[in-house]
Amino acid sequence: MRPRRYLIAGAAACILLVATACASGPDRTSVPAPADWTPSTAPDPLSDATAPMAPSAEPAPSLDPAPADGGAAAAARDNRGLIASAGPTGLRLLAPSGEVVGEVGPGYLVTQPTWSRDGRRLAATLTHPAGGDSRVAVVDIATGDIATTAARRQYFFYSWNHDGSRLAALGPGSSGGTAMDILDYTGTPTSESTVRSSSIFVAWEPDGRRLLLHAGPQLWLVNDPDALEDHAELGRVGFGFQAAAWVPGTEDFLYVDDYQQPLENEPAEGVSPADDPEAAPRLVRRSLDRGEDADLGPVEGLAAMAVHPDGDRVALAFVEVQPTEPADPAGAVDAALVSDPADPQAADAPRSSGWSGSVDILDLTTSERLTVLDGPGLWLEWSPDGRRLLMATTTSRDGGAASLAWHVWDGSESVELTRFAPSVAFLSNYLPFADQYDETPRLWSPDGDAITFGASTADGDV
Repeated sequence: MRPRRYLIAGAAACILLVATACASGPDRTSVPAPADWTPSTAPDPLSDATAPMAPSAEPAPSLDPAPADGGAAAAARDNRGLIASAGPTGLRLLAPSGEVVGEVGPGYLVTQPTWSRDGRRLAATLTHPAGGDSRVAVVDIATGDIATTAARRQYFFYSWNHDGSRLAALGPGSSGGTAMDILDYTGTPTSESTVRSSSIFVAWEPDGRRLLLHAGPQLWLVNDPDALEDHAELGRVGFGFQAAAWVPGTEDFLYVDDYQQPLENEPAEGVSPADDPEAAPRLVRRSLDRGEDADLGPVEGLAAMAVHPDGDRVALAFVEVQPTEPADPAGAVDAALVSDPADPQAADAPRSSGWSGSVDILDLTTSERLTVLDGPGLWLEWSPDGRRLLMATTTSRDGGAASLAWHVWDGSESVELTRFAPSVAFLSNYLPFADQYDETPRLWSPDGDAITFGASTADGDV
């Protein structure tokens, strides 16, 4: 049997991201759900008993401009290249120089700040450290206004649609697994509907309202995000990938057909690719308008996809590892791969655990593939102008500190940009779900000439 696939993880700390950041907050154990989670009864996938959390008696958070000269104050209103950084409490807005130009909720634990695609709004979960209640905060960068709404649950992931009018918000379900709500641009739920599954990964249609959900082993198409019950079941696809990927300019999307994987709670029986090569997972392009599927070739290991902004090619990252003990087939963390938070260099452990993989560029017209990185692809992100592809992979220790390396492919060659010891938050909250984070702006600067990321020093600073 081919080995199961896993991604790297760790514990919580802080990371700087262009157009996003993270802080300590709700544990993310429900994406995907623990392998042994089963509901006591079969839940209605479009309902959830979790009641909205009561609002805190504390004053609503505000955007406080930092003492600054005219240049920094202007940067707070012109969000081009603005960086959001959270942790351990509060959220800071930084100019590209690193100068603090504003602060949000200094007394709150801030989780998962996420920029809208046009950079106008910033959503985040704010949790009061004493009362524990959570609020959704949405900052309008142009005006400085902040809308706050009591949260149904402690959301640990947000994804904006393309016009910035809706948010897909993921959080823990009331009885395990993951729940998804749709929020408007103020952070208010648009309906009473909630989707629940053991794991959920989302992909908004470019320039459209539809939403693809990879929920457990199933693939769903939500036709109206304000009416989650209006969805089409596209079939069982398995766990060979996490987030599907739309092809811009078309009604097509990419996914992995991992049909030999067993359904949840069924015996792990399948057909070995060694016995039947056709049983190997396949990359598939599905056309919704034509109703056709195109086989784009085999997939080895867990696959992640990042479609080029022009829609003519896709970057494919493959990661495969032979773990010492079985774990969750959806990519949950194997205990042998978890880094020790007290040791910033412990992230080098995956190198000795049999990690392998590559990053390929697949031409969506000819189906030709070009390998641009010989090593497991742990992060894929096209620059906004599409001229460069940012990739992360494992590397051997360098001077006792580095365990990952950033590479950039410029269309002709791949160049190692830098090596670094990642912060434990980057290991636990971002790398395991890298293809999901590619849905919204992350590490690249708007003009594609710089990246921002968090790293740990040898003495443990971030």
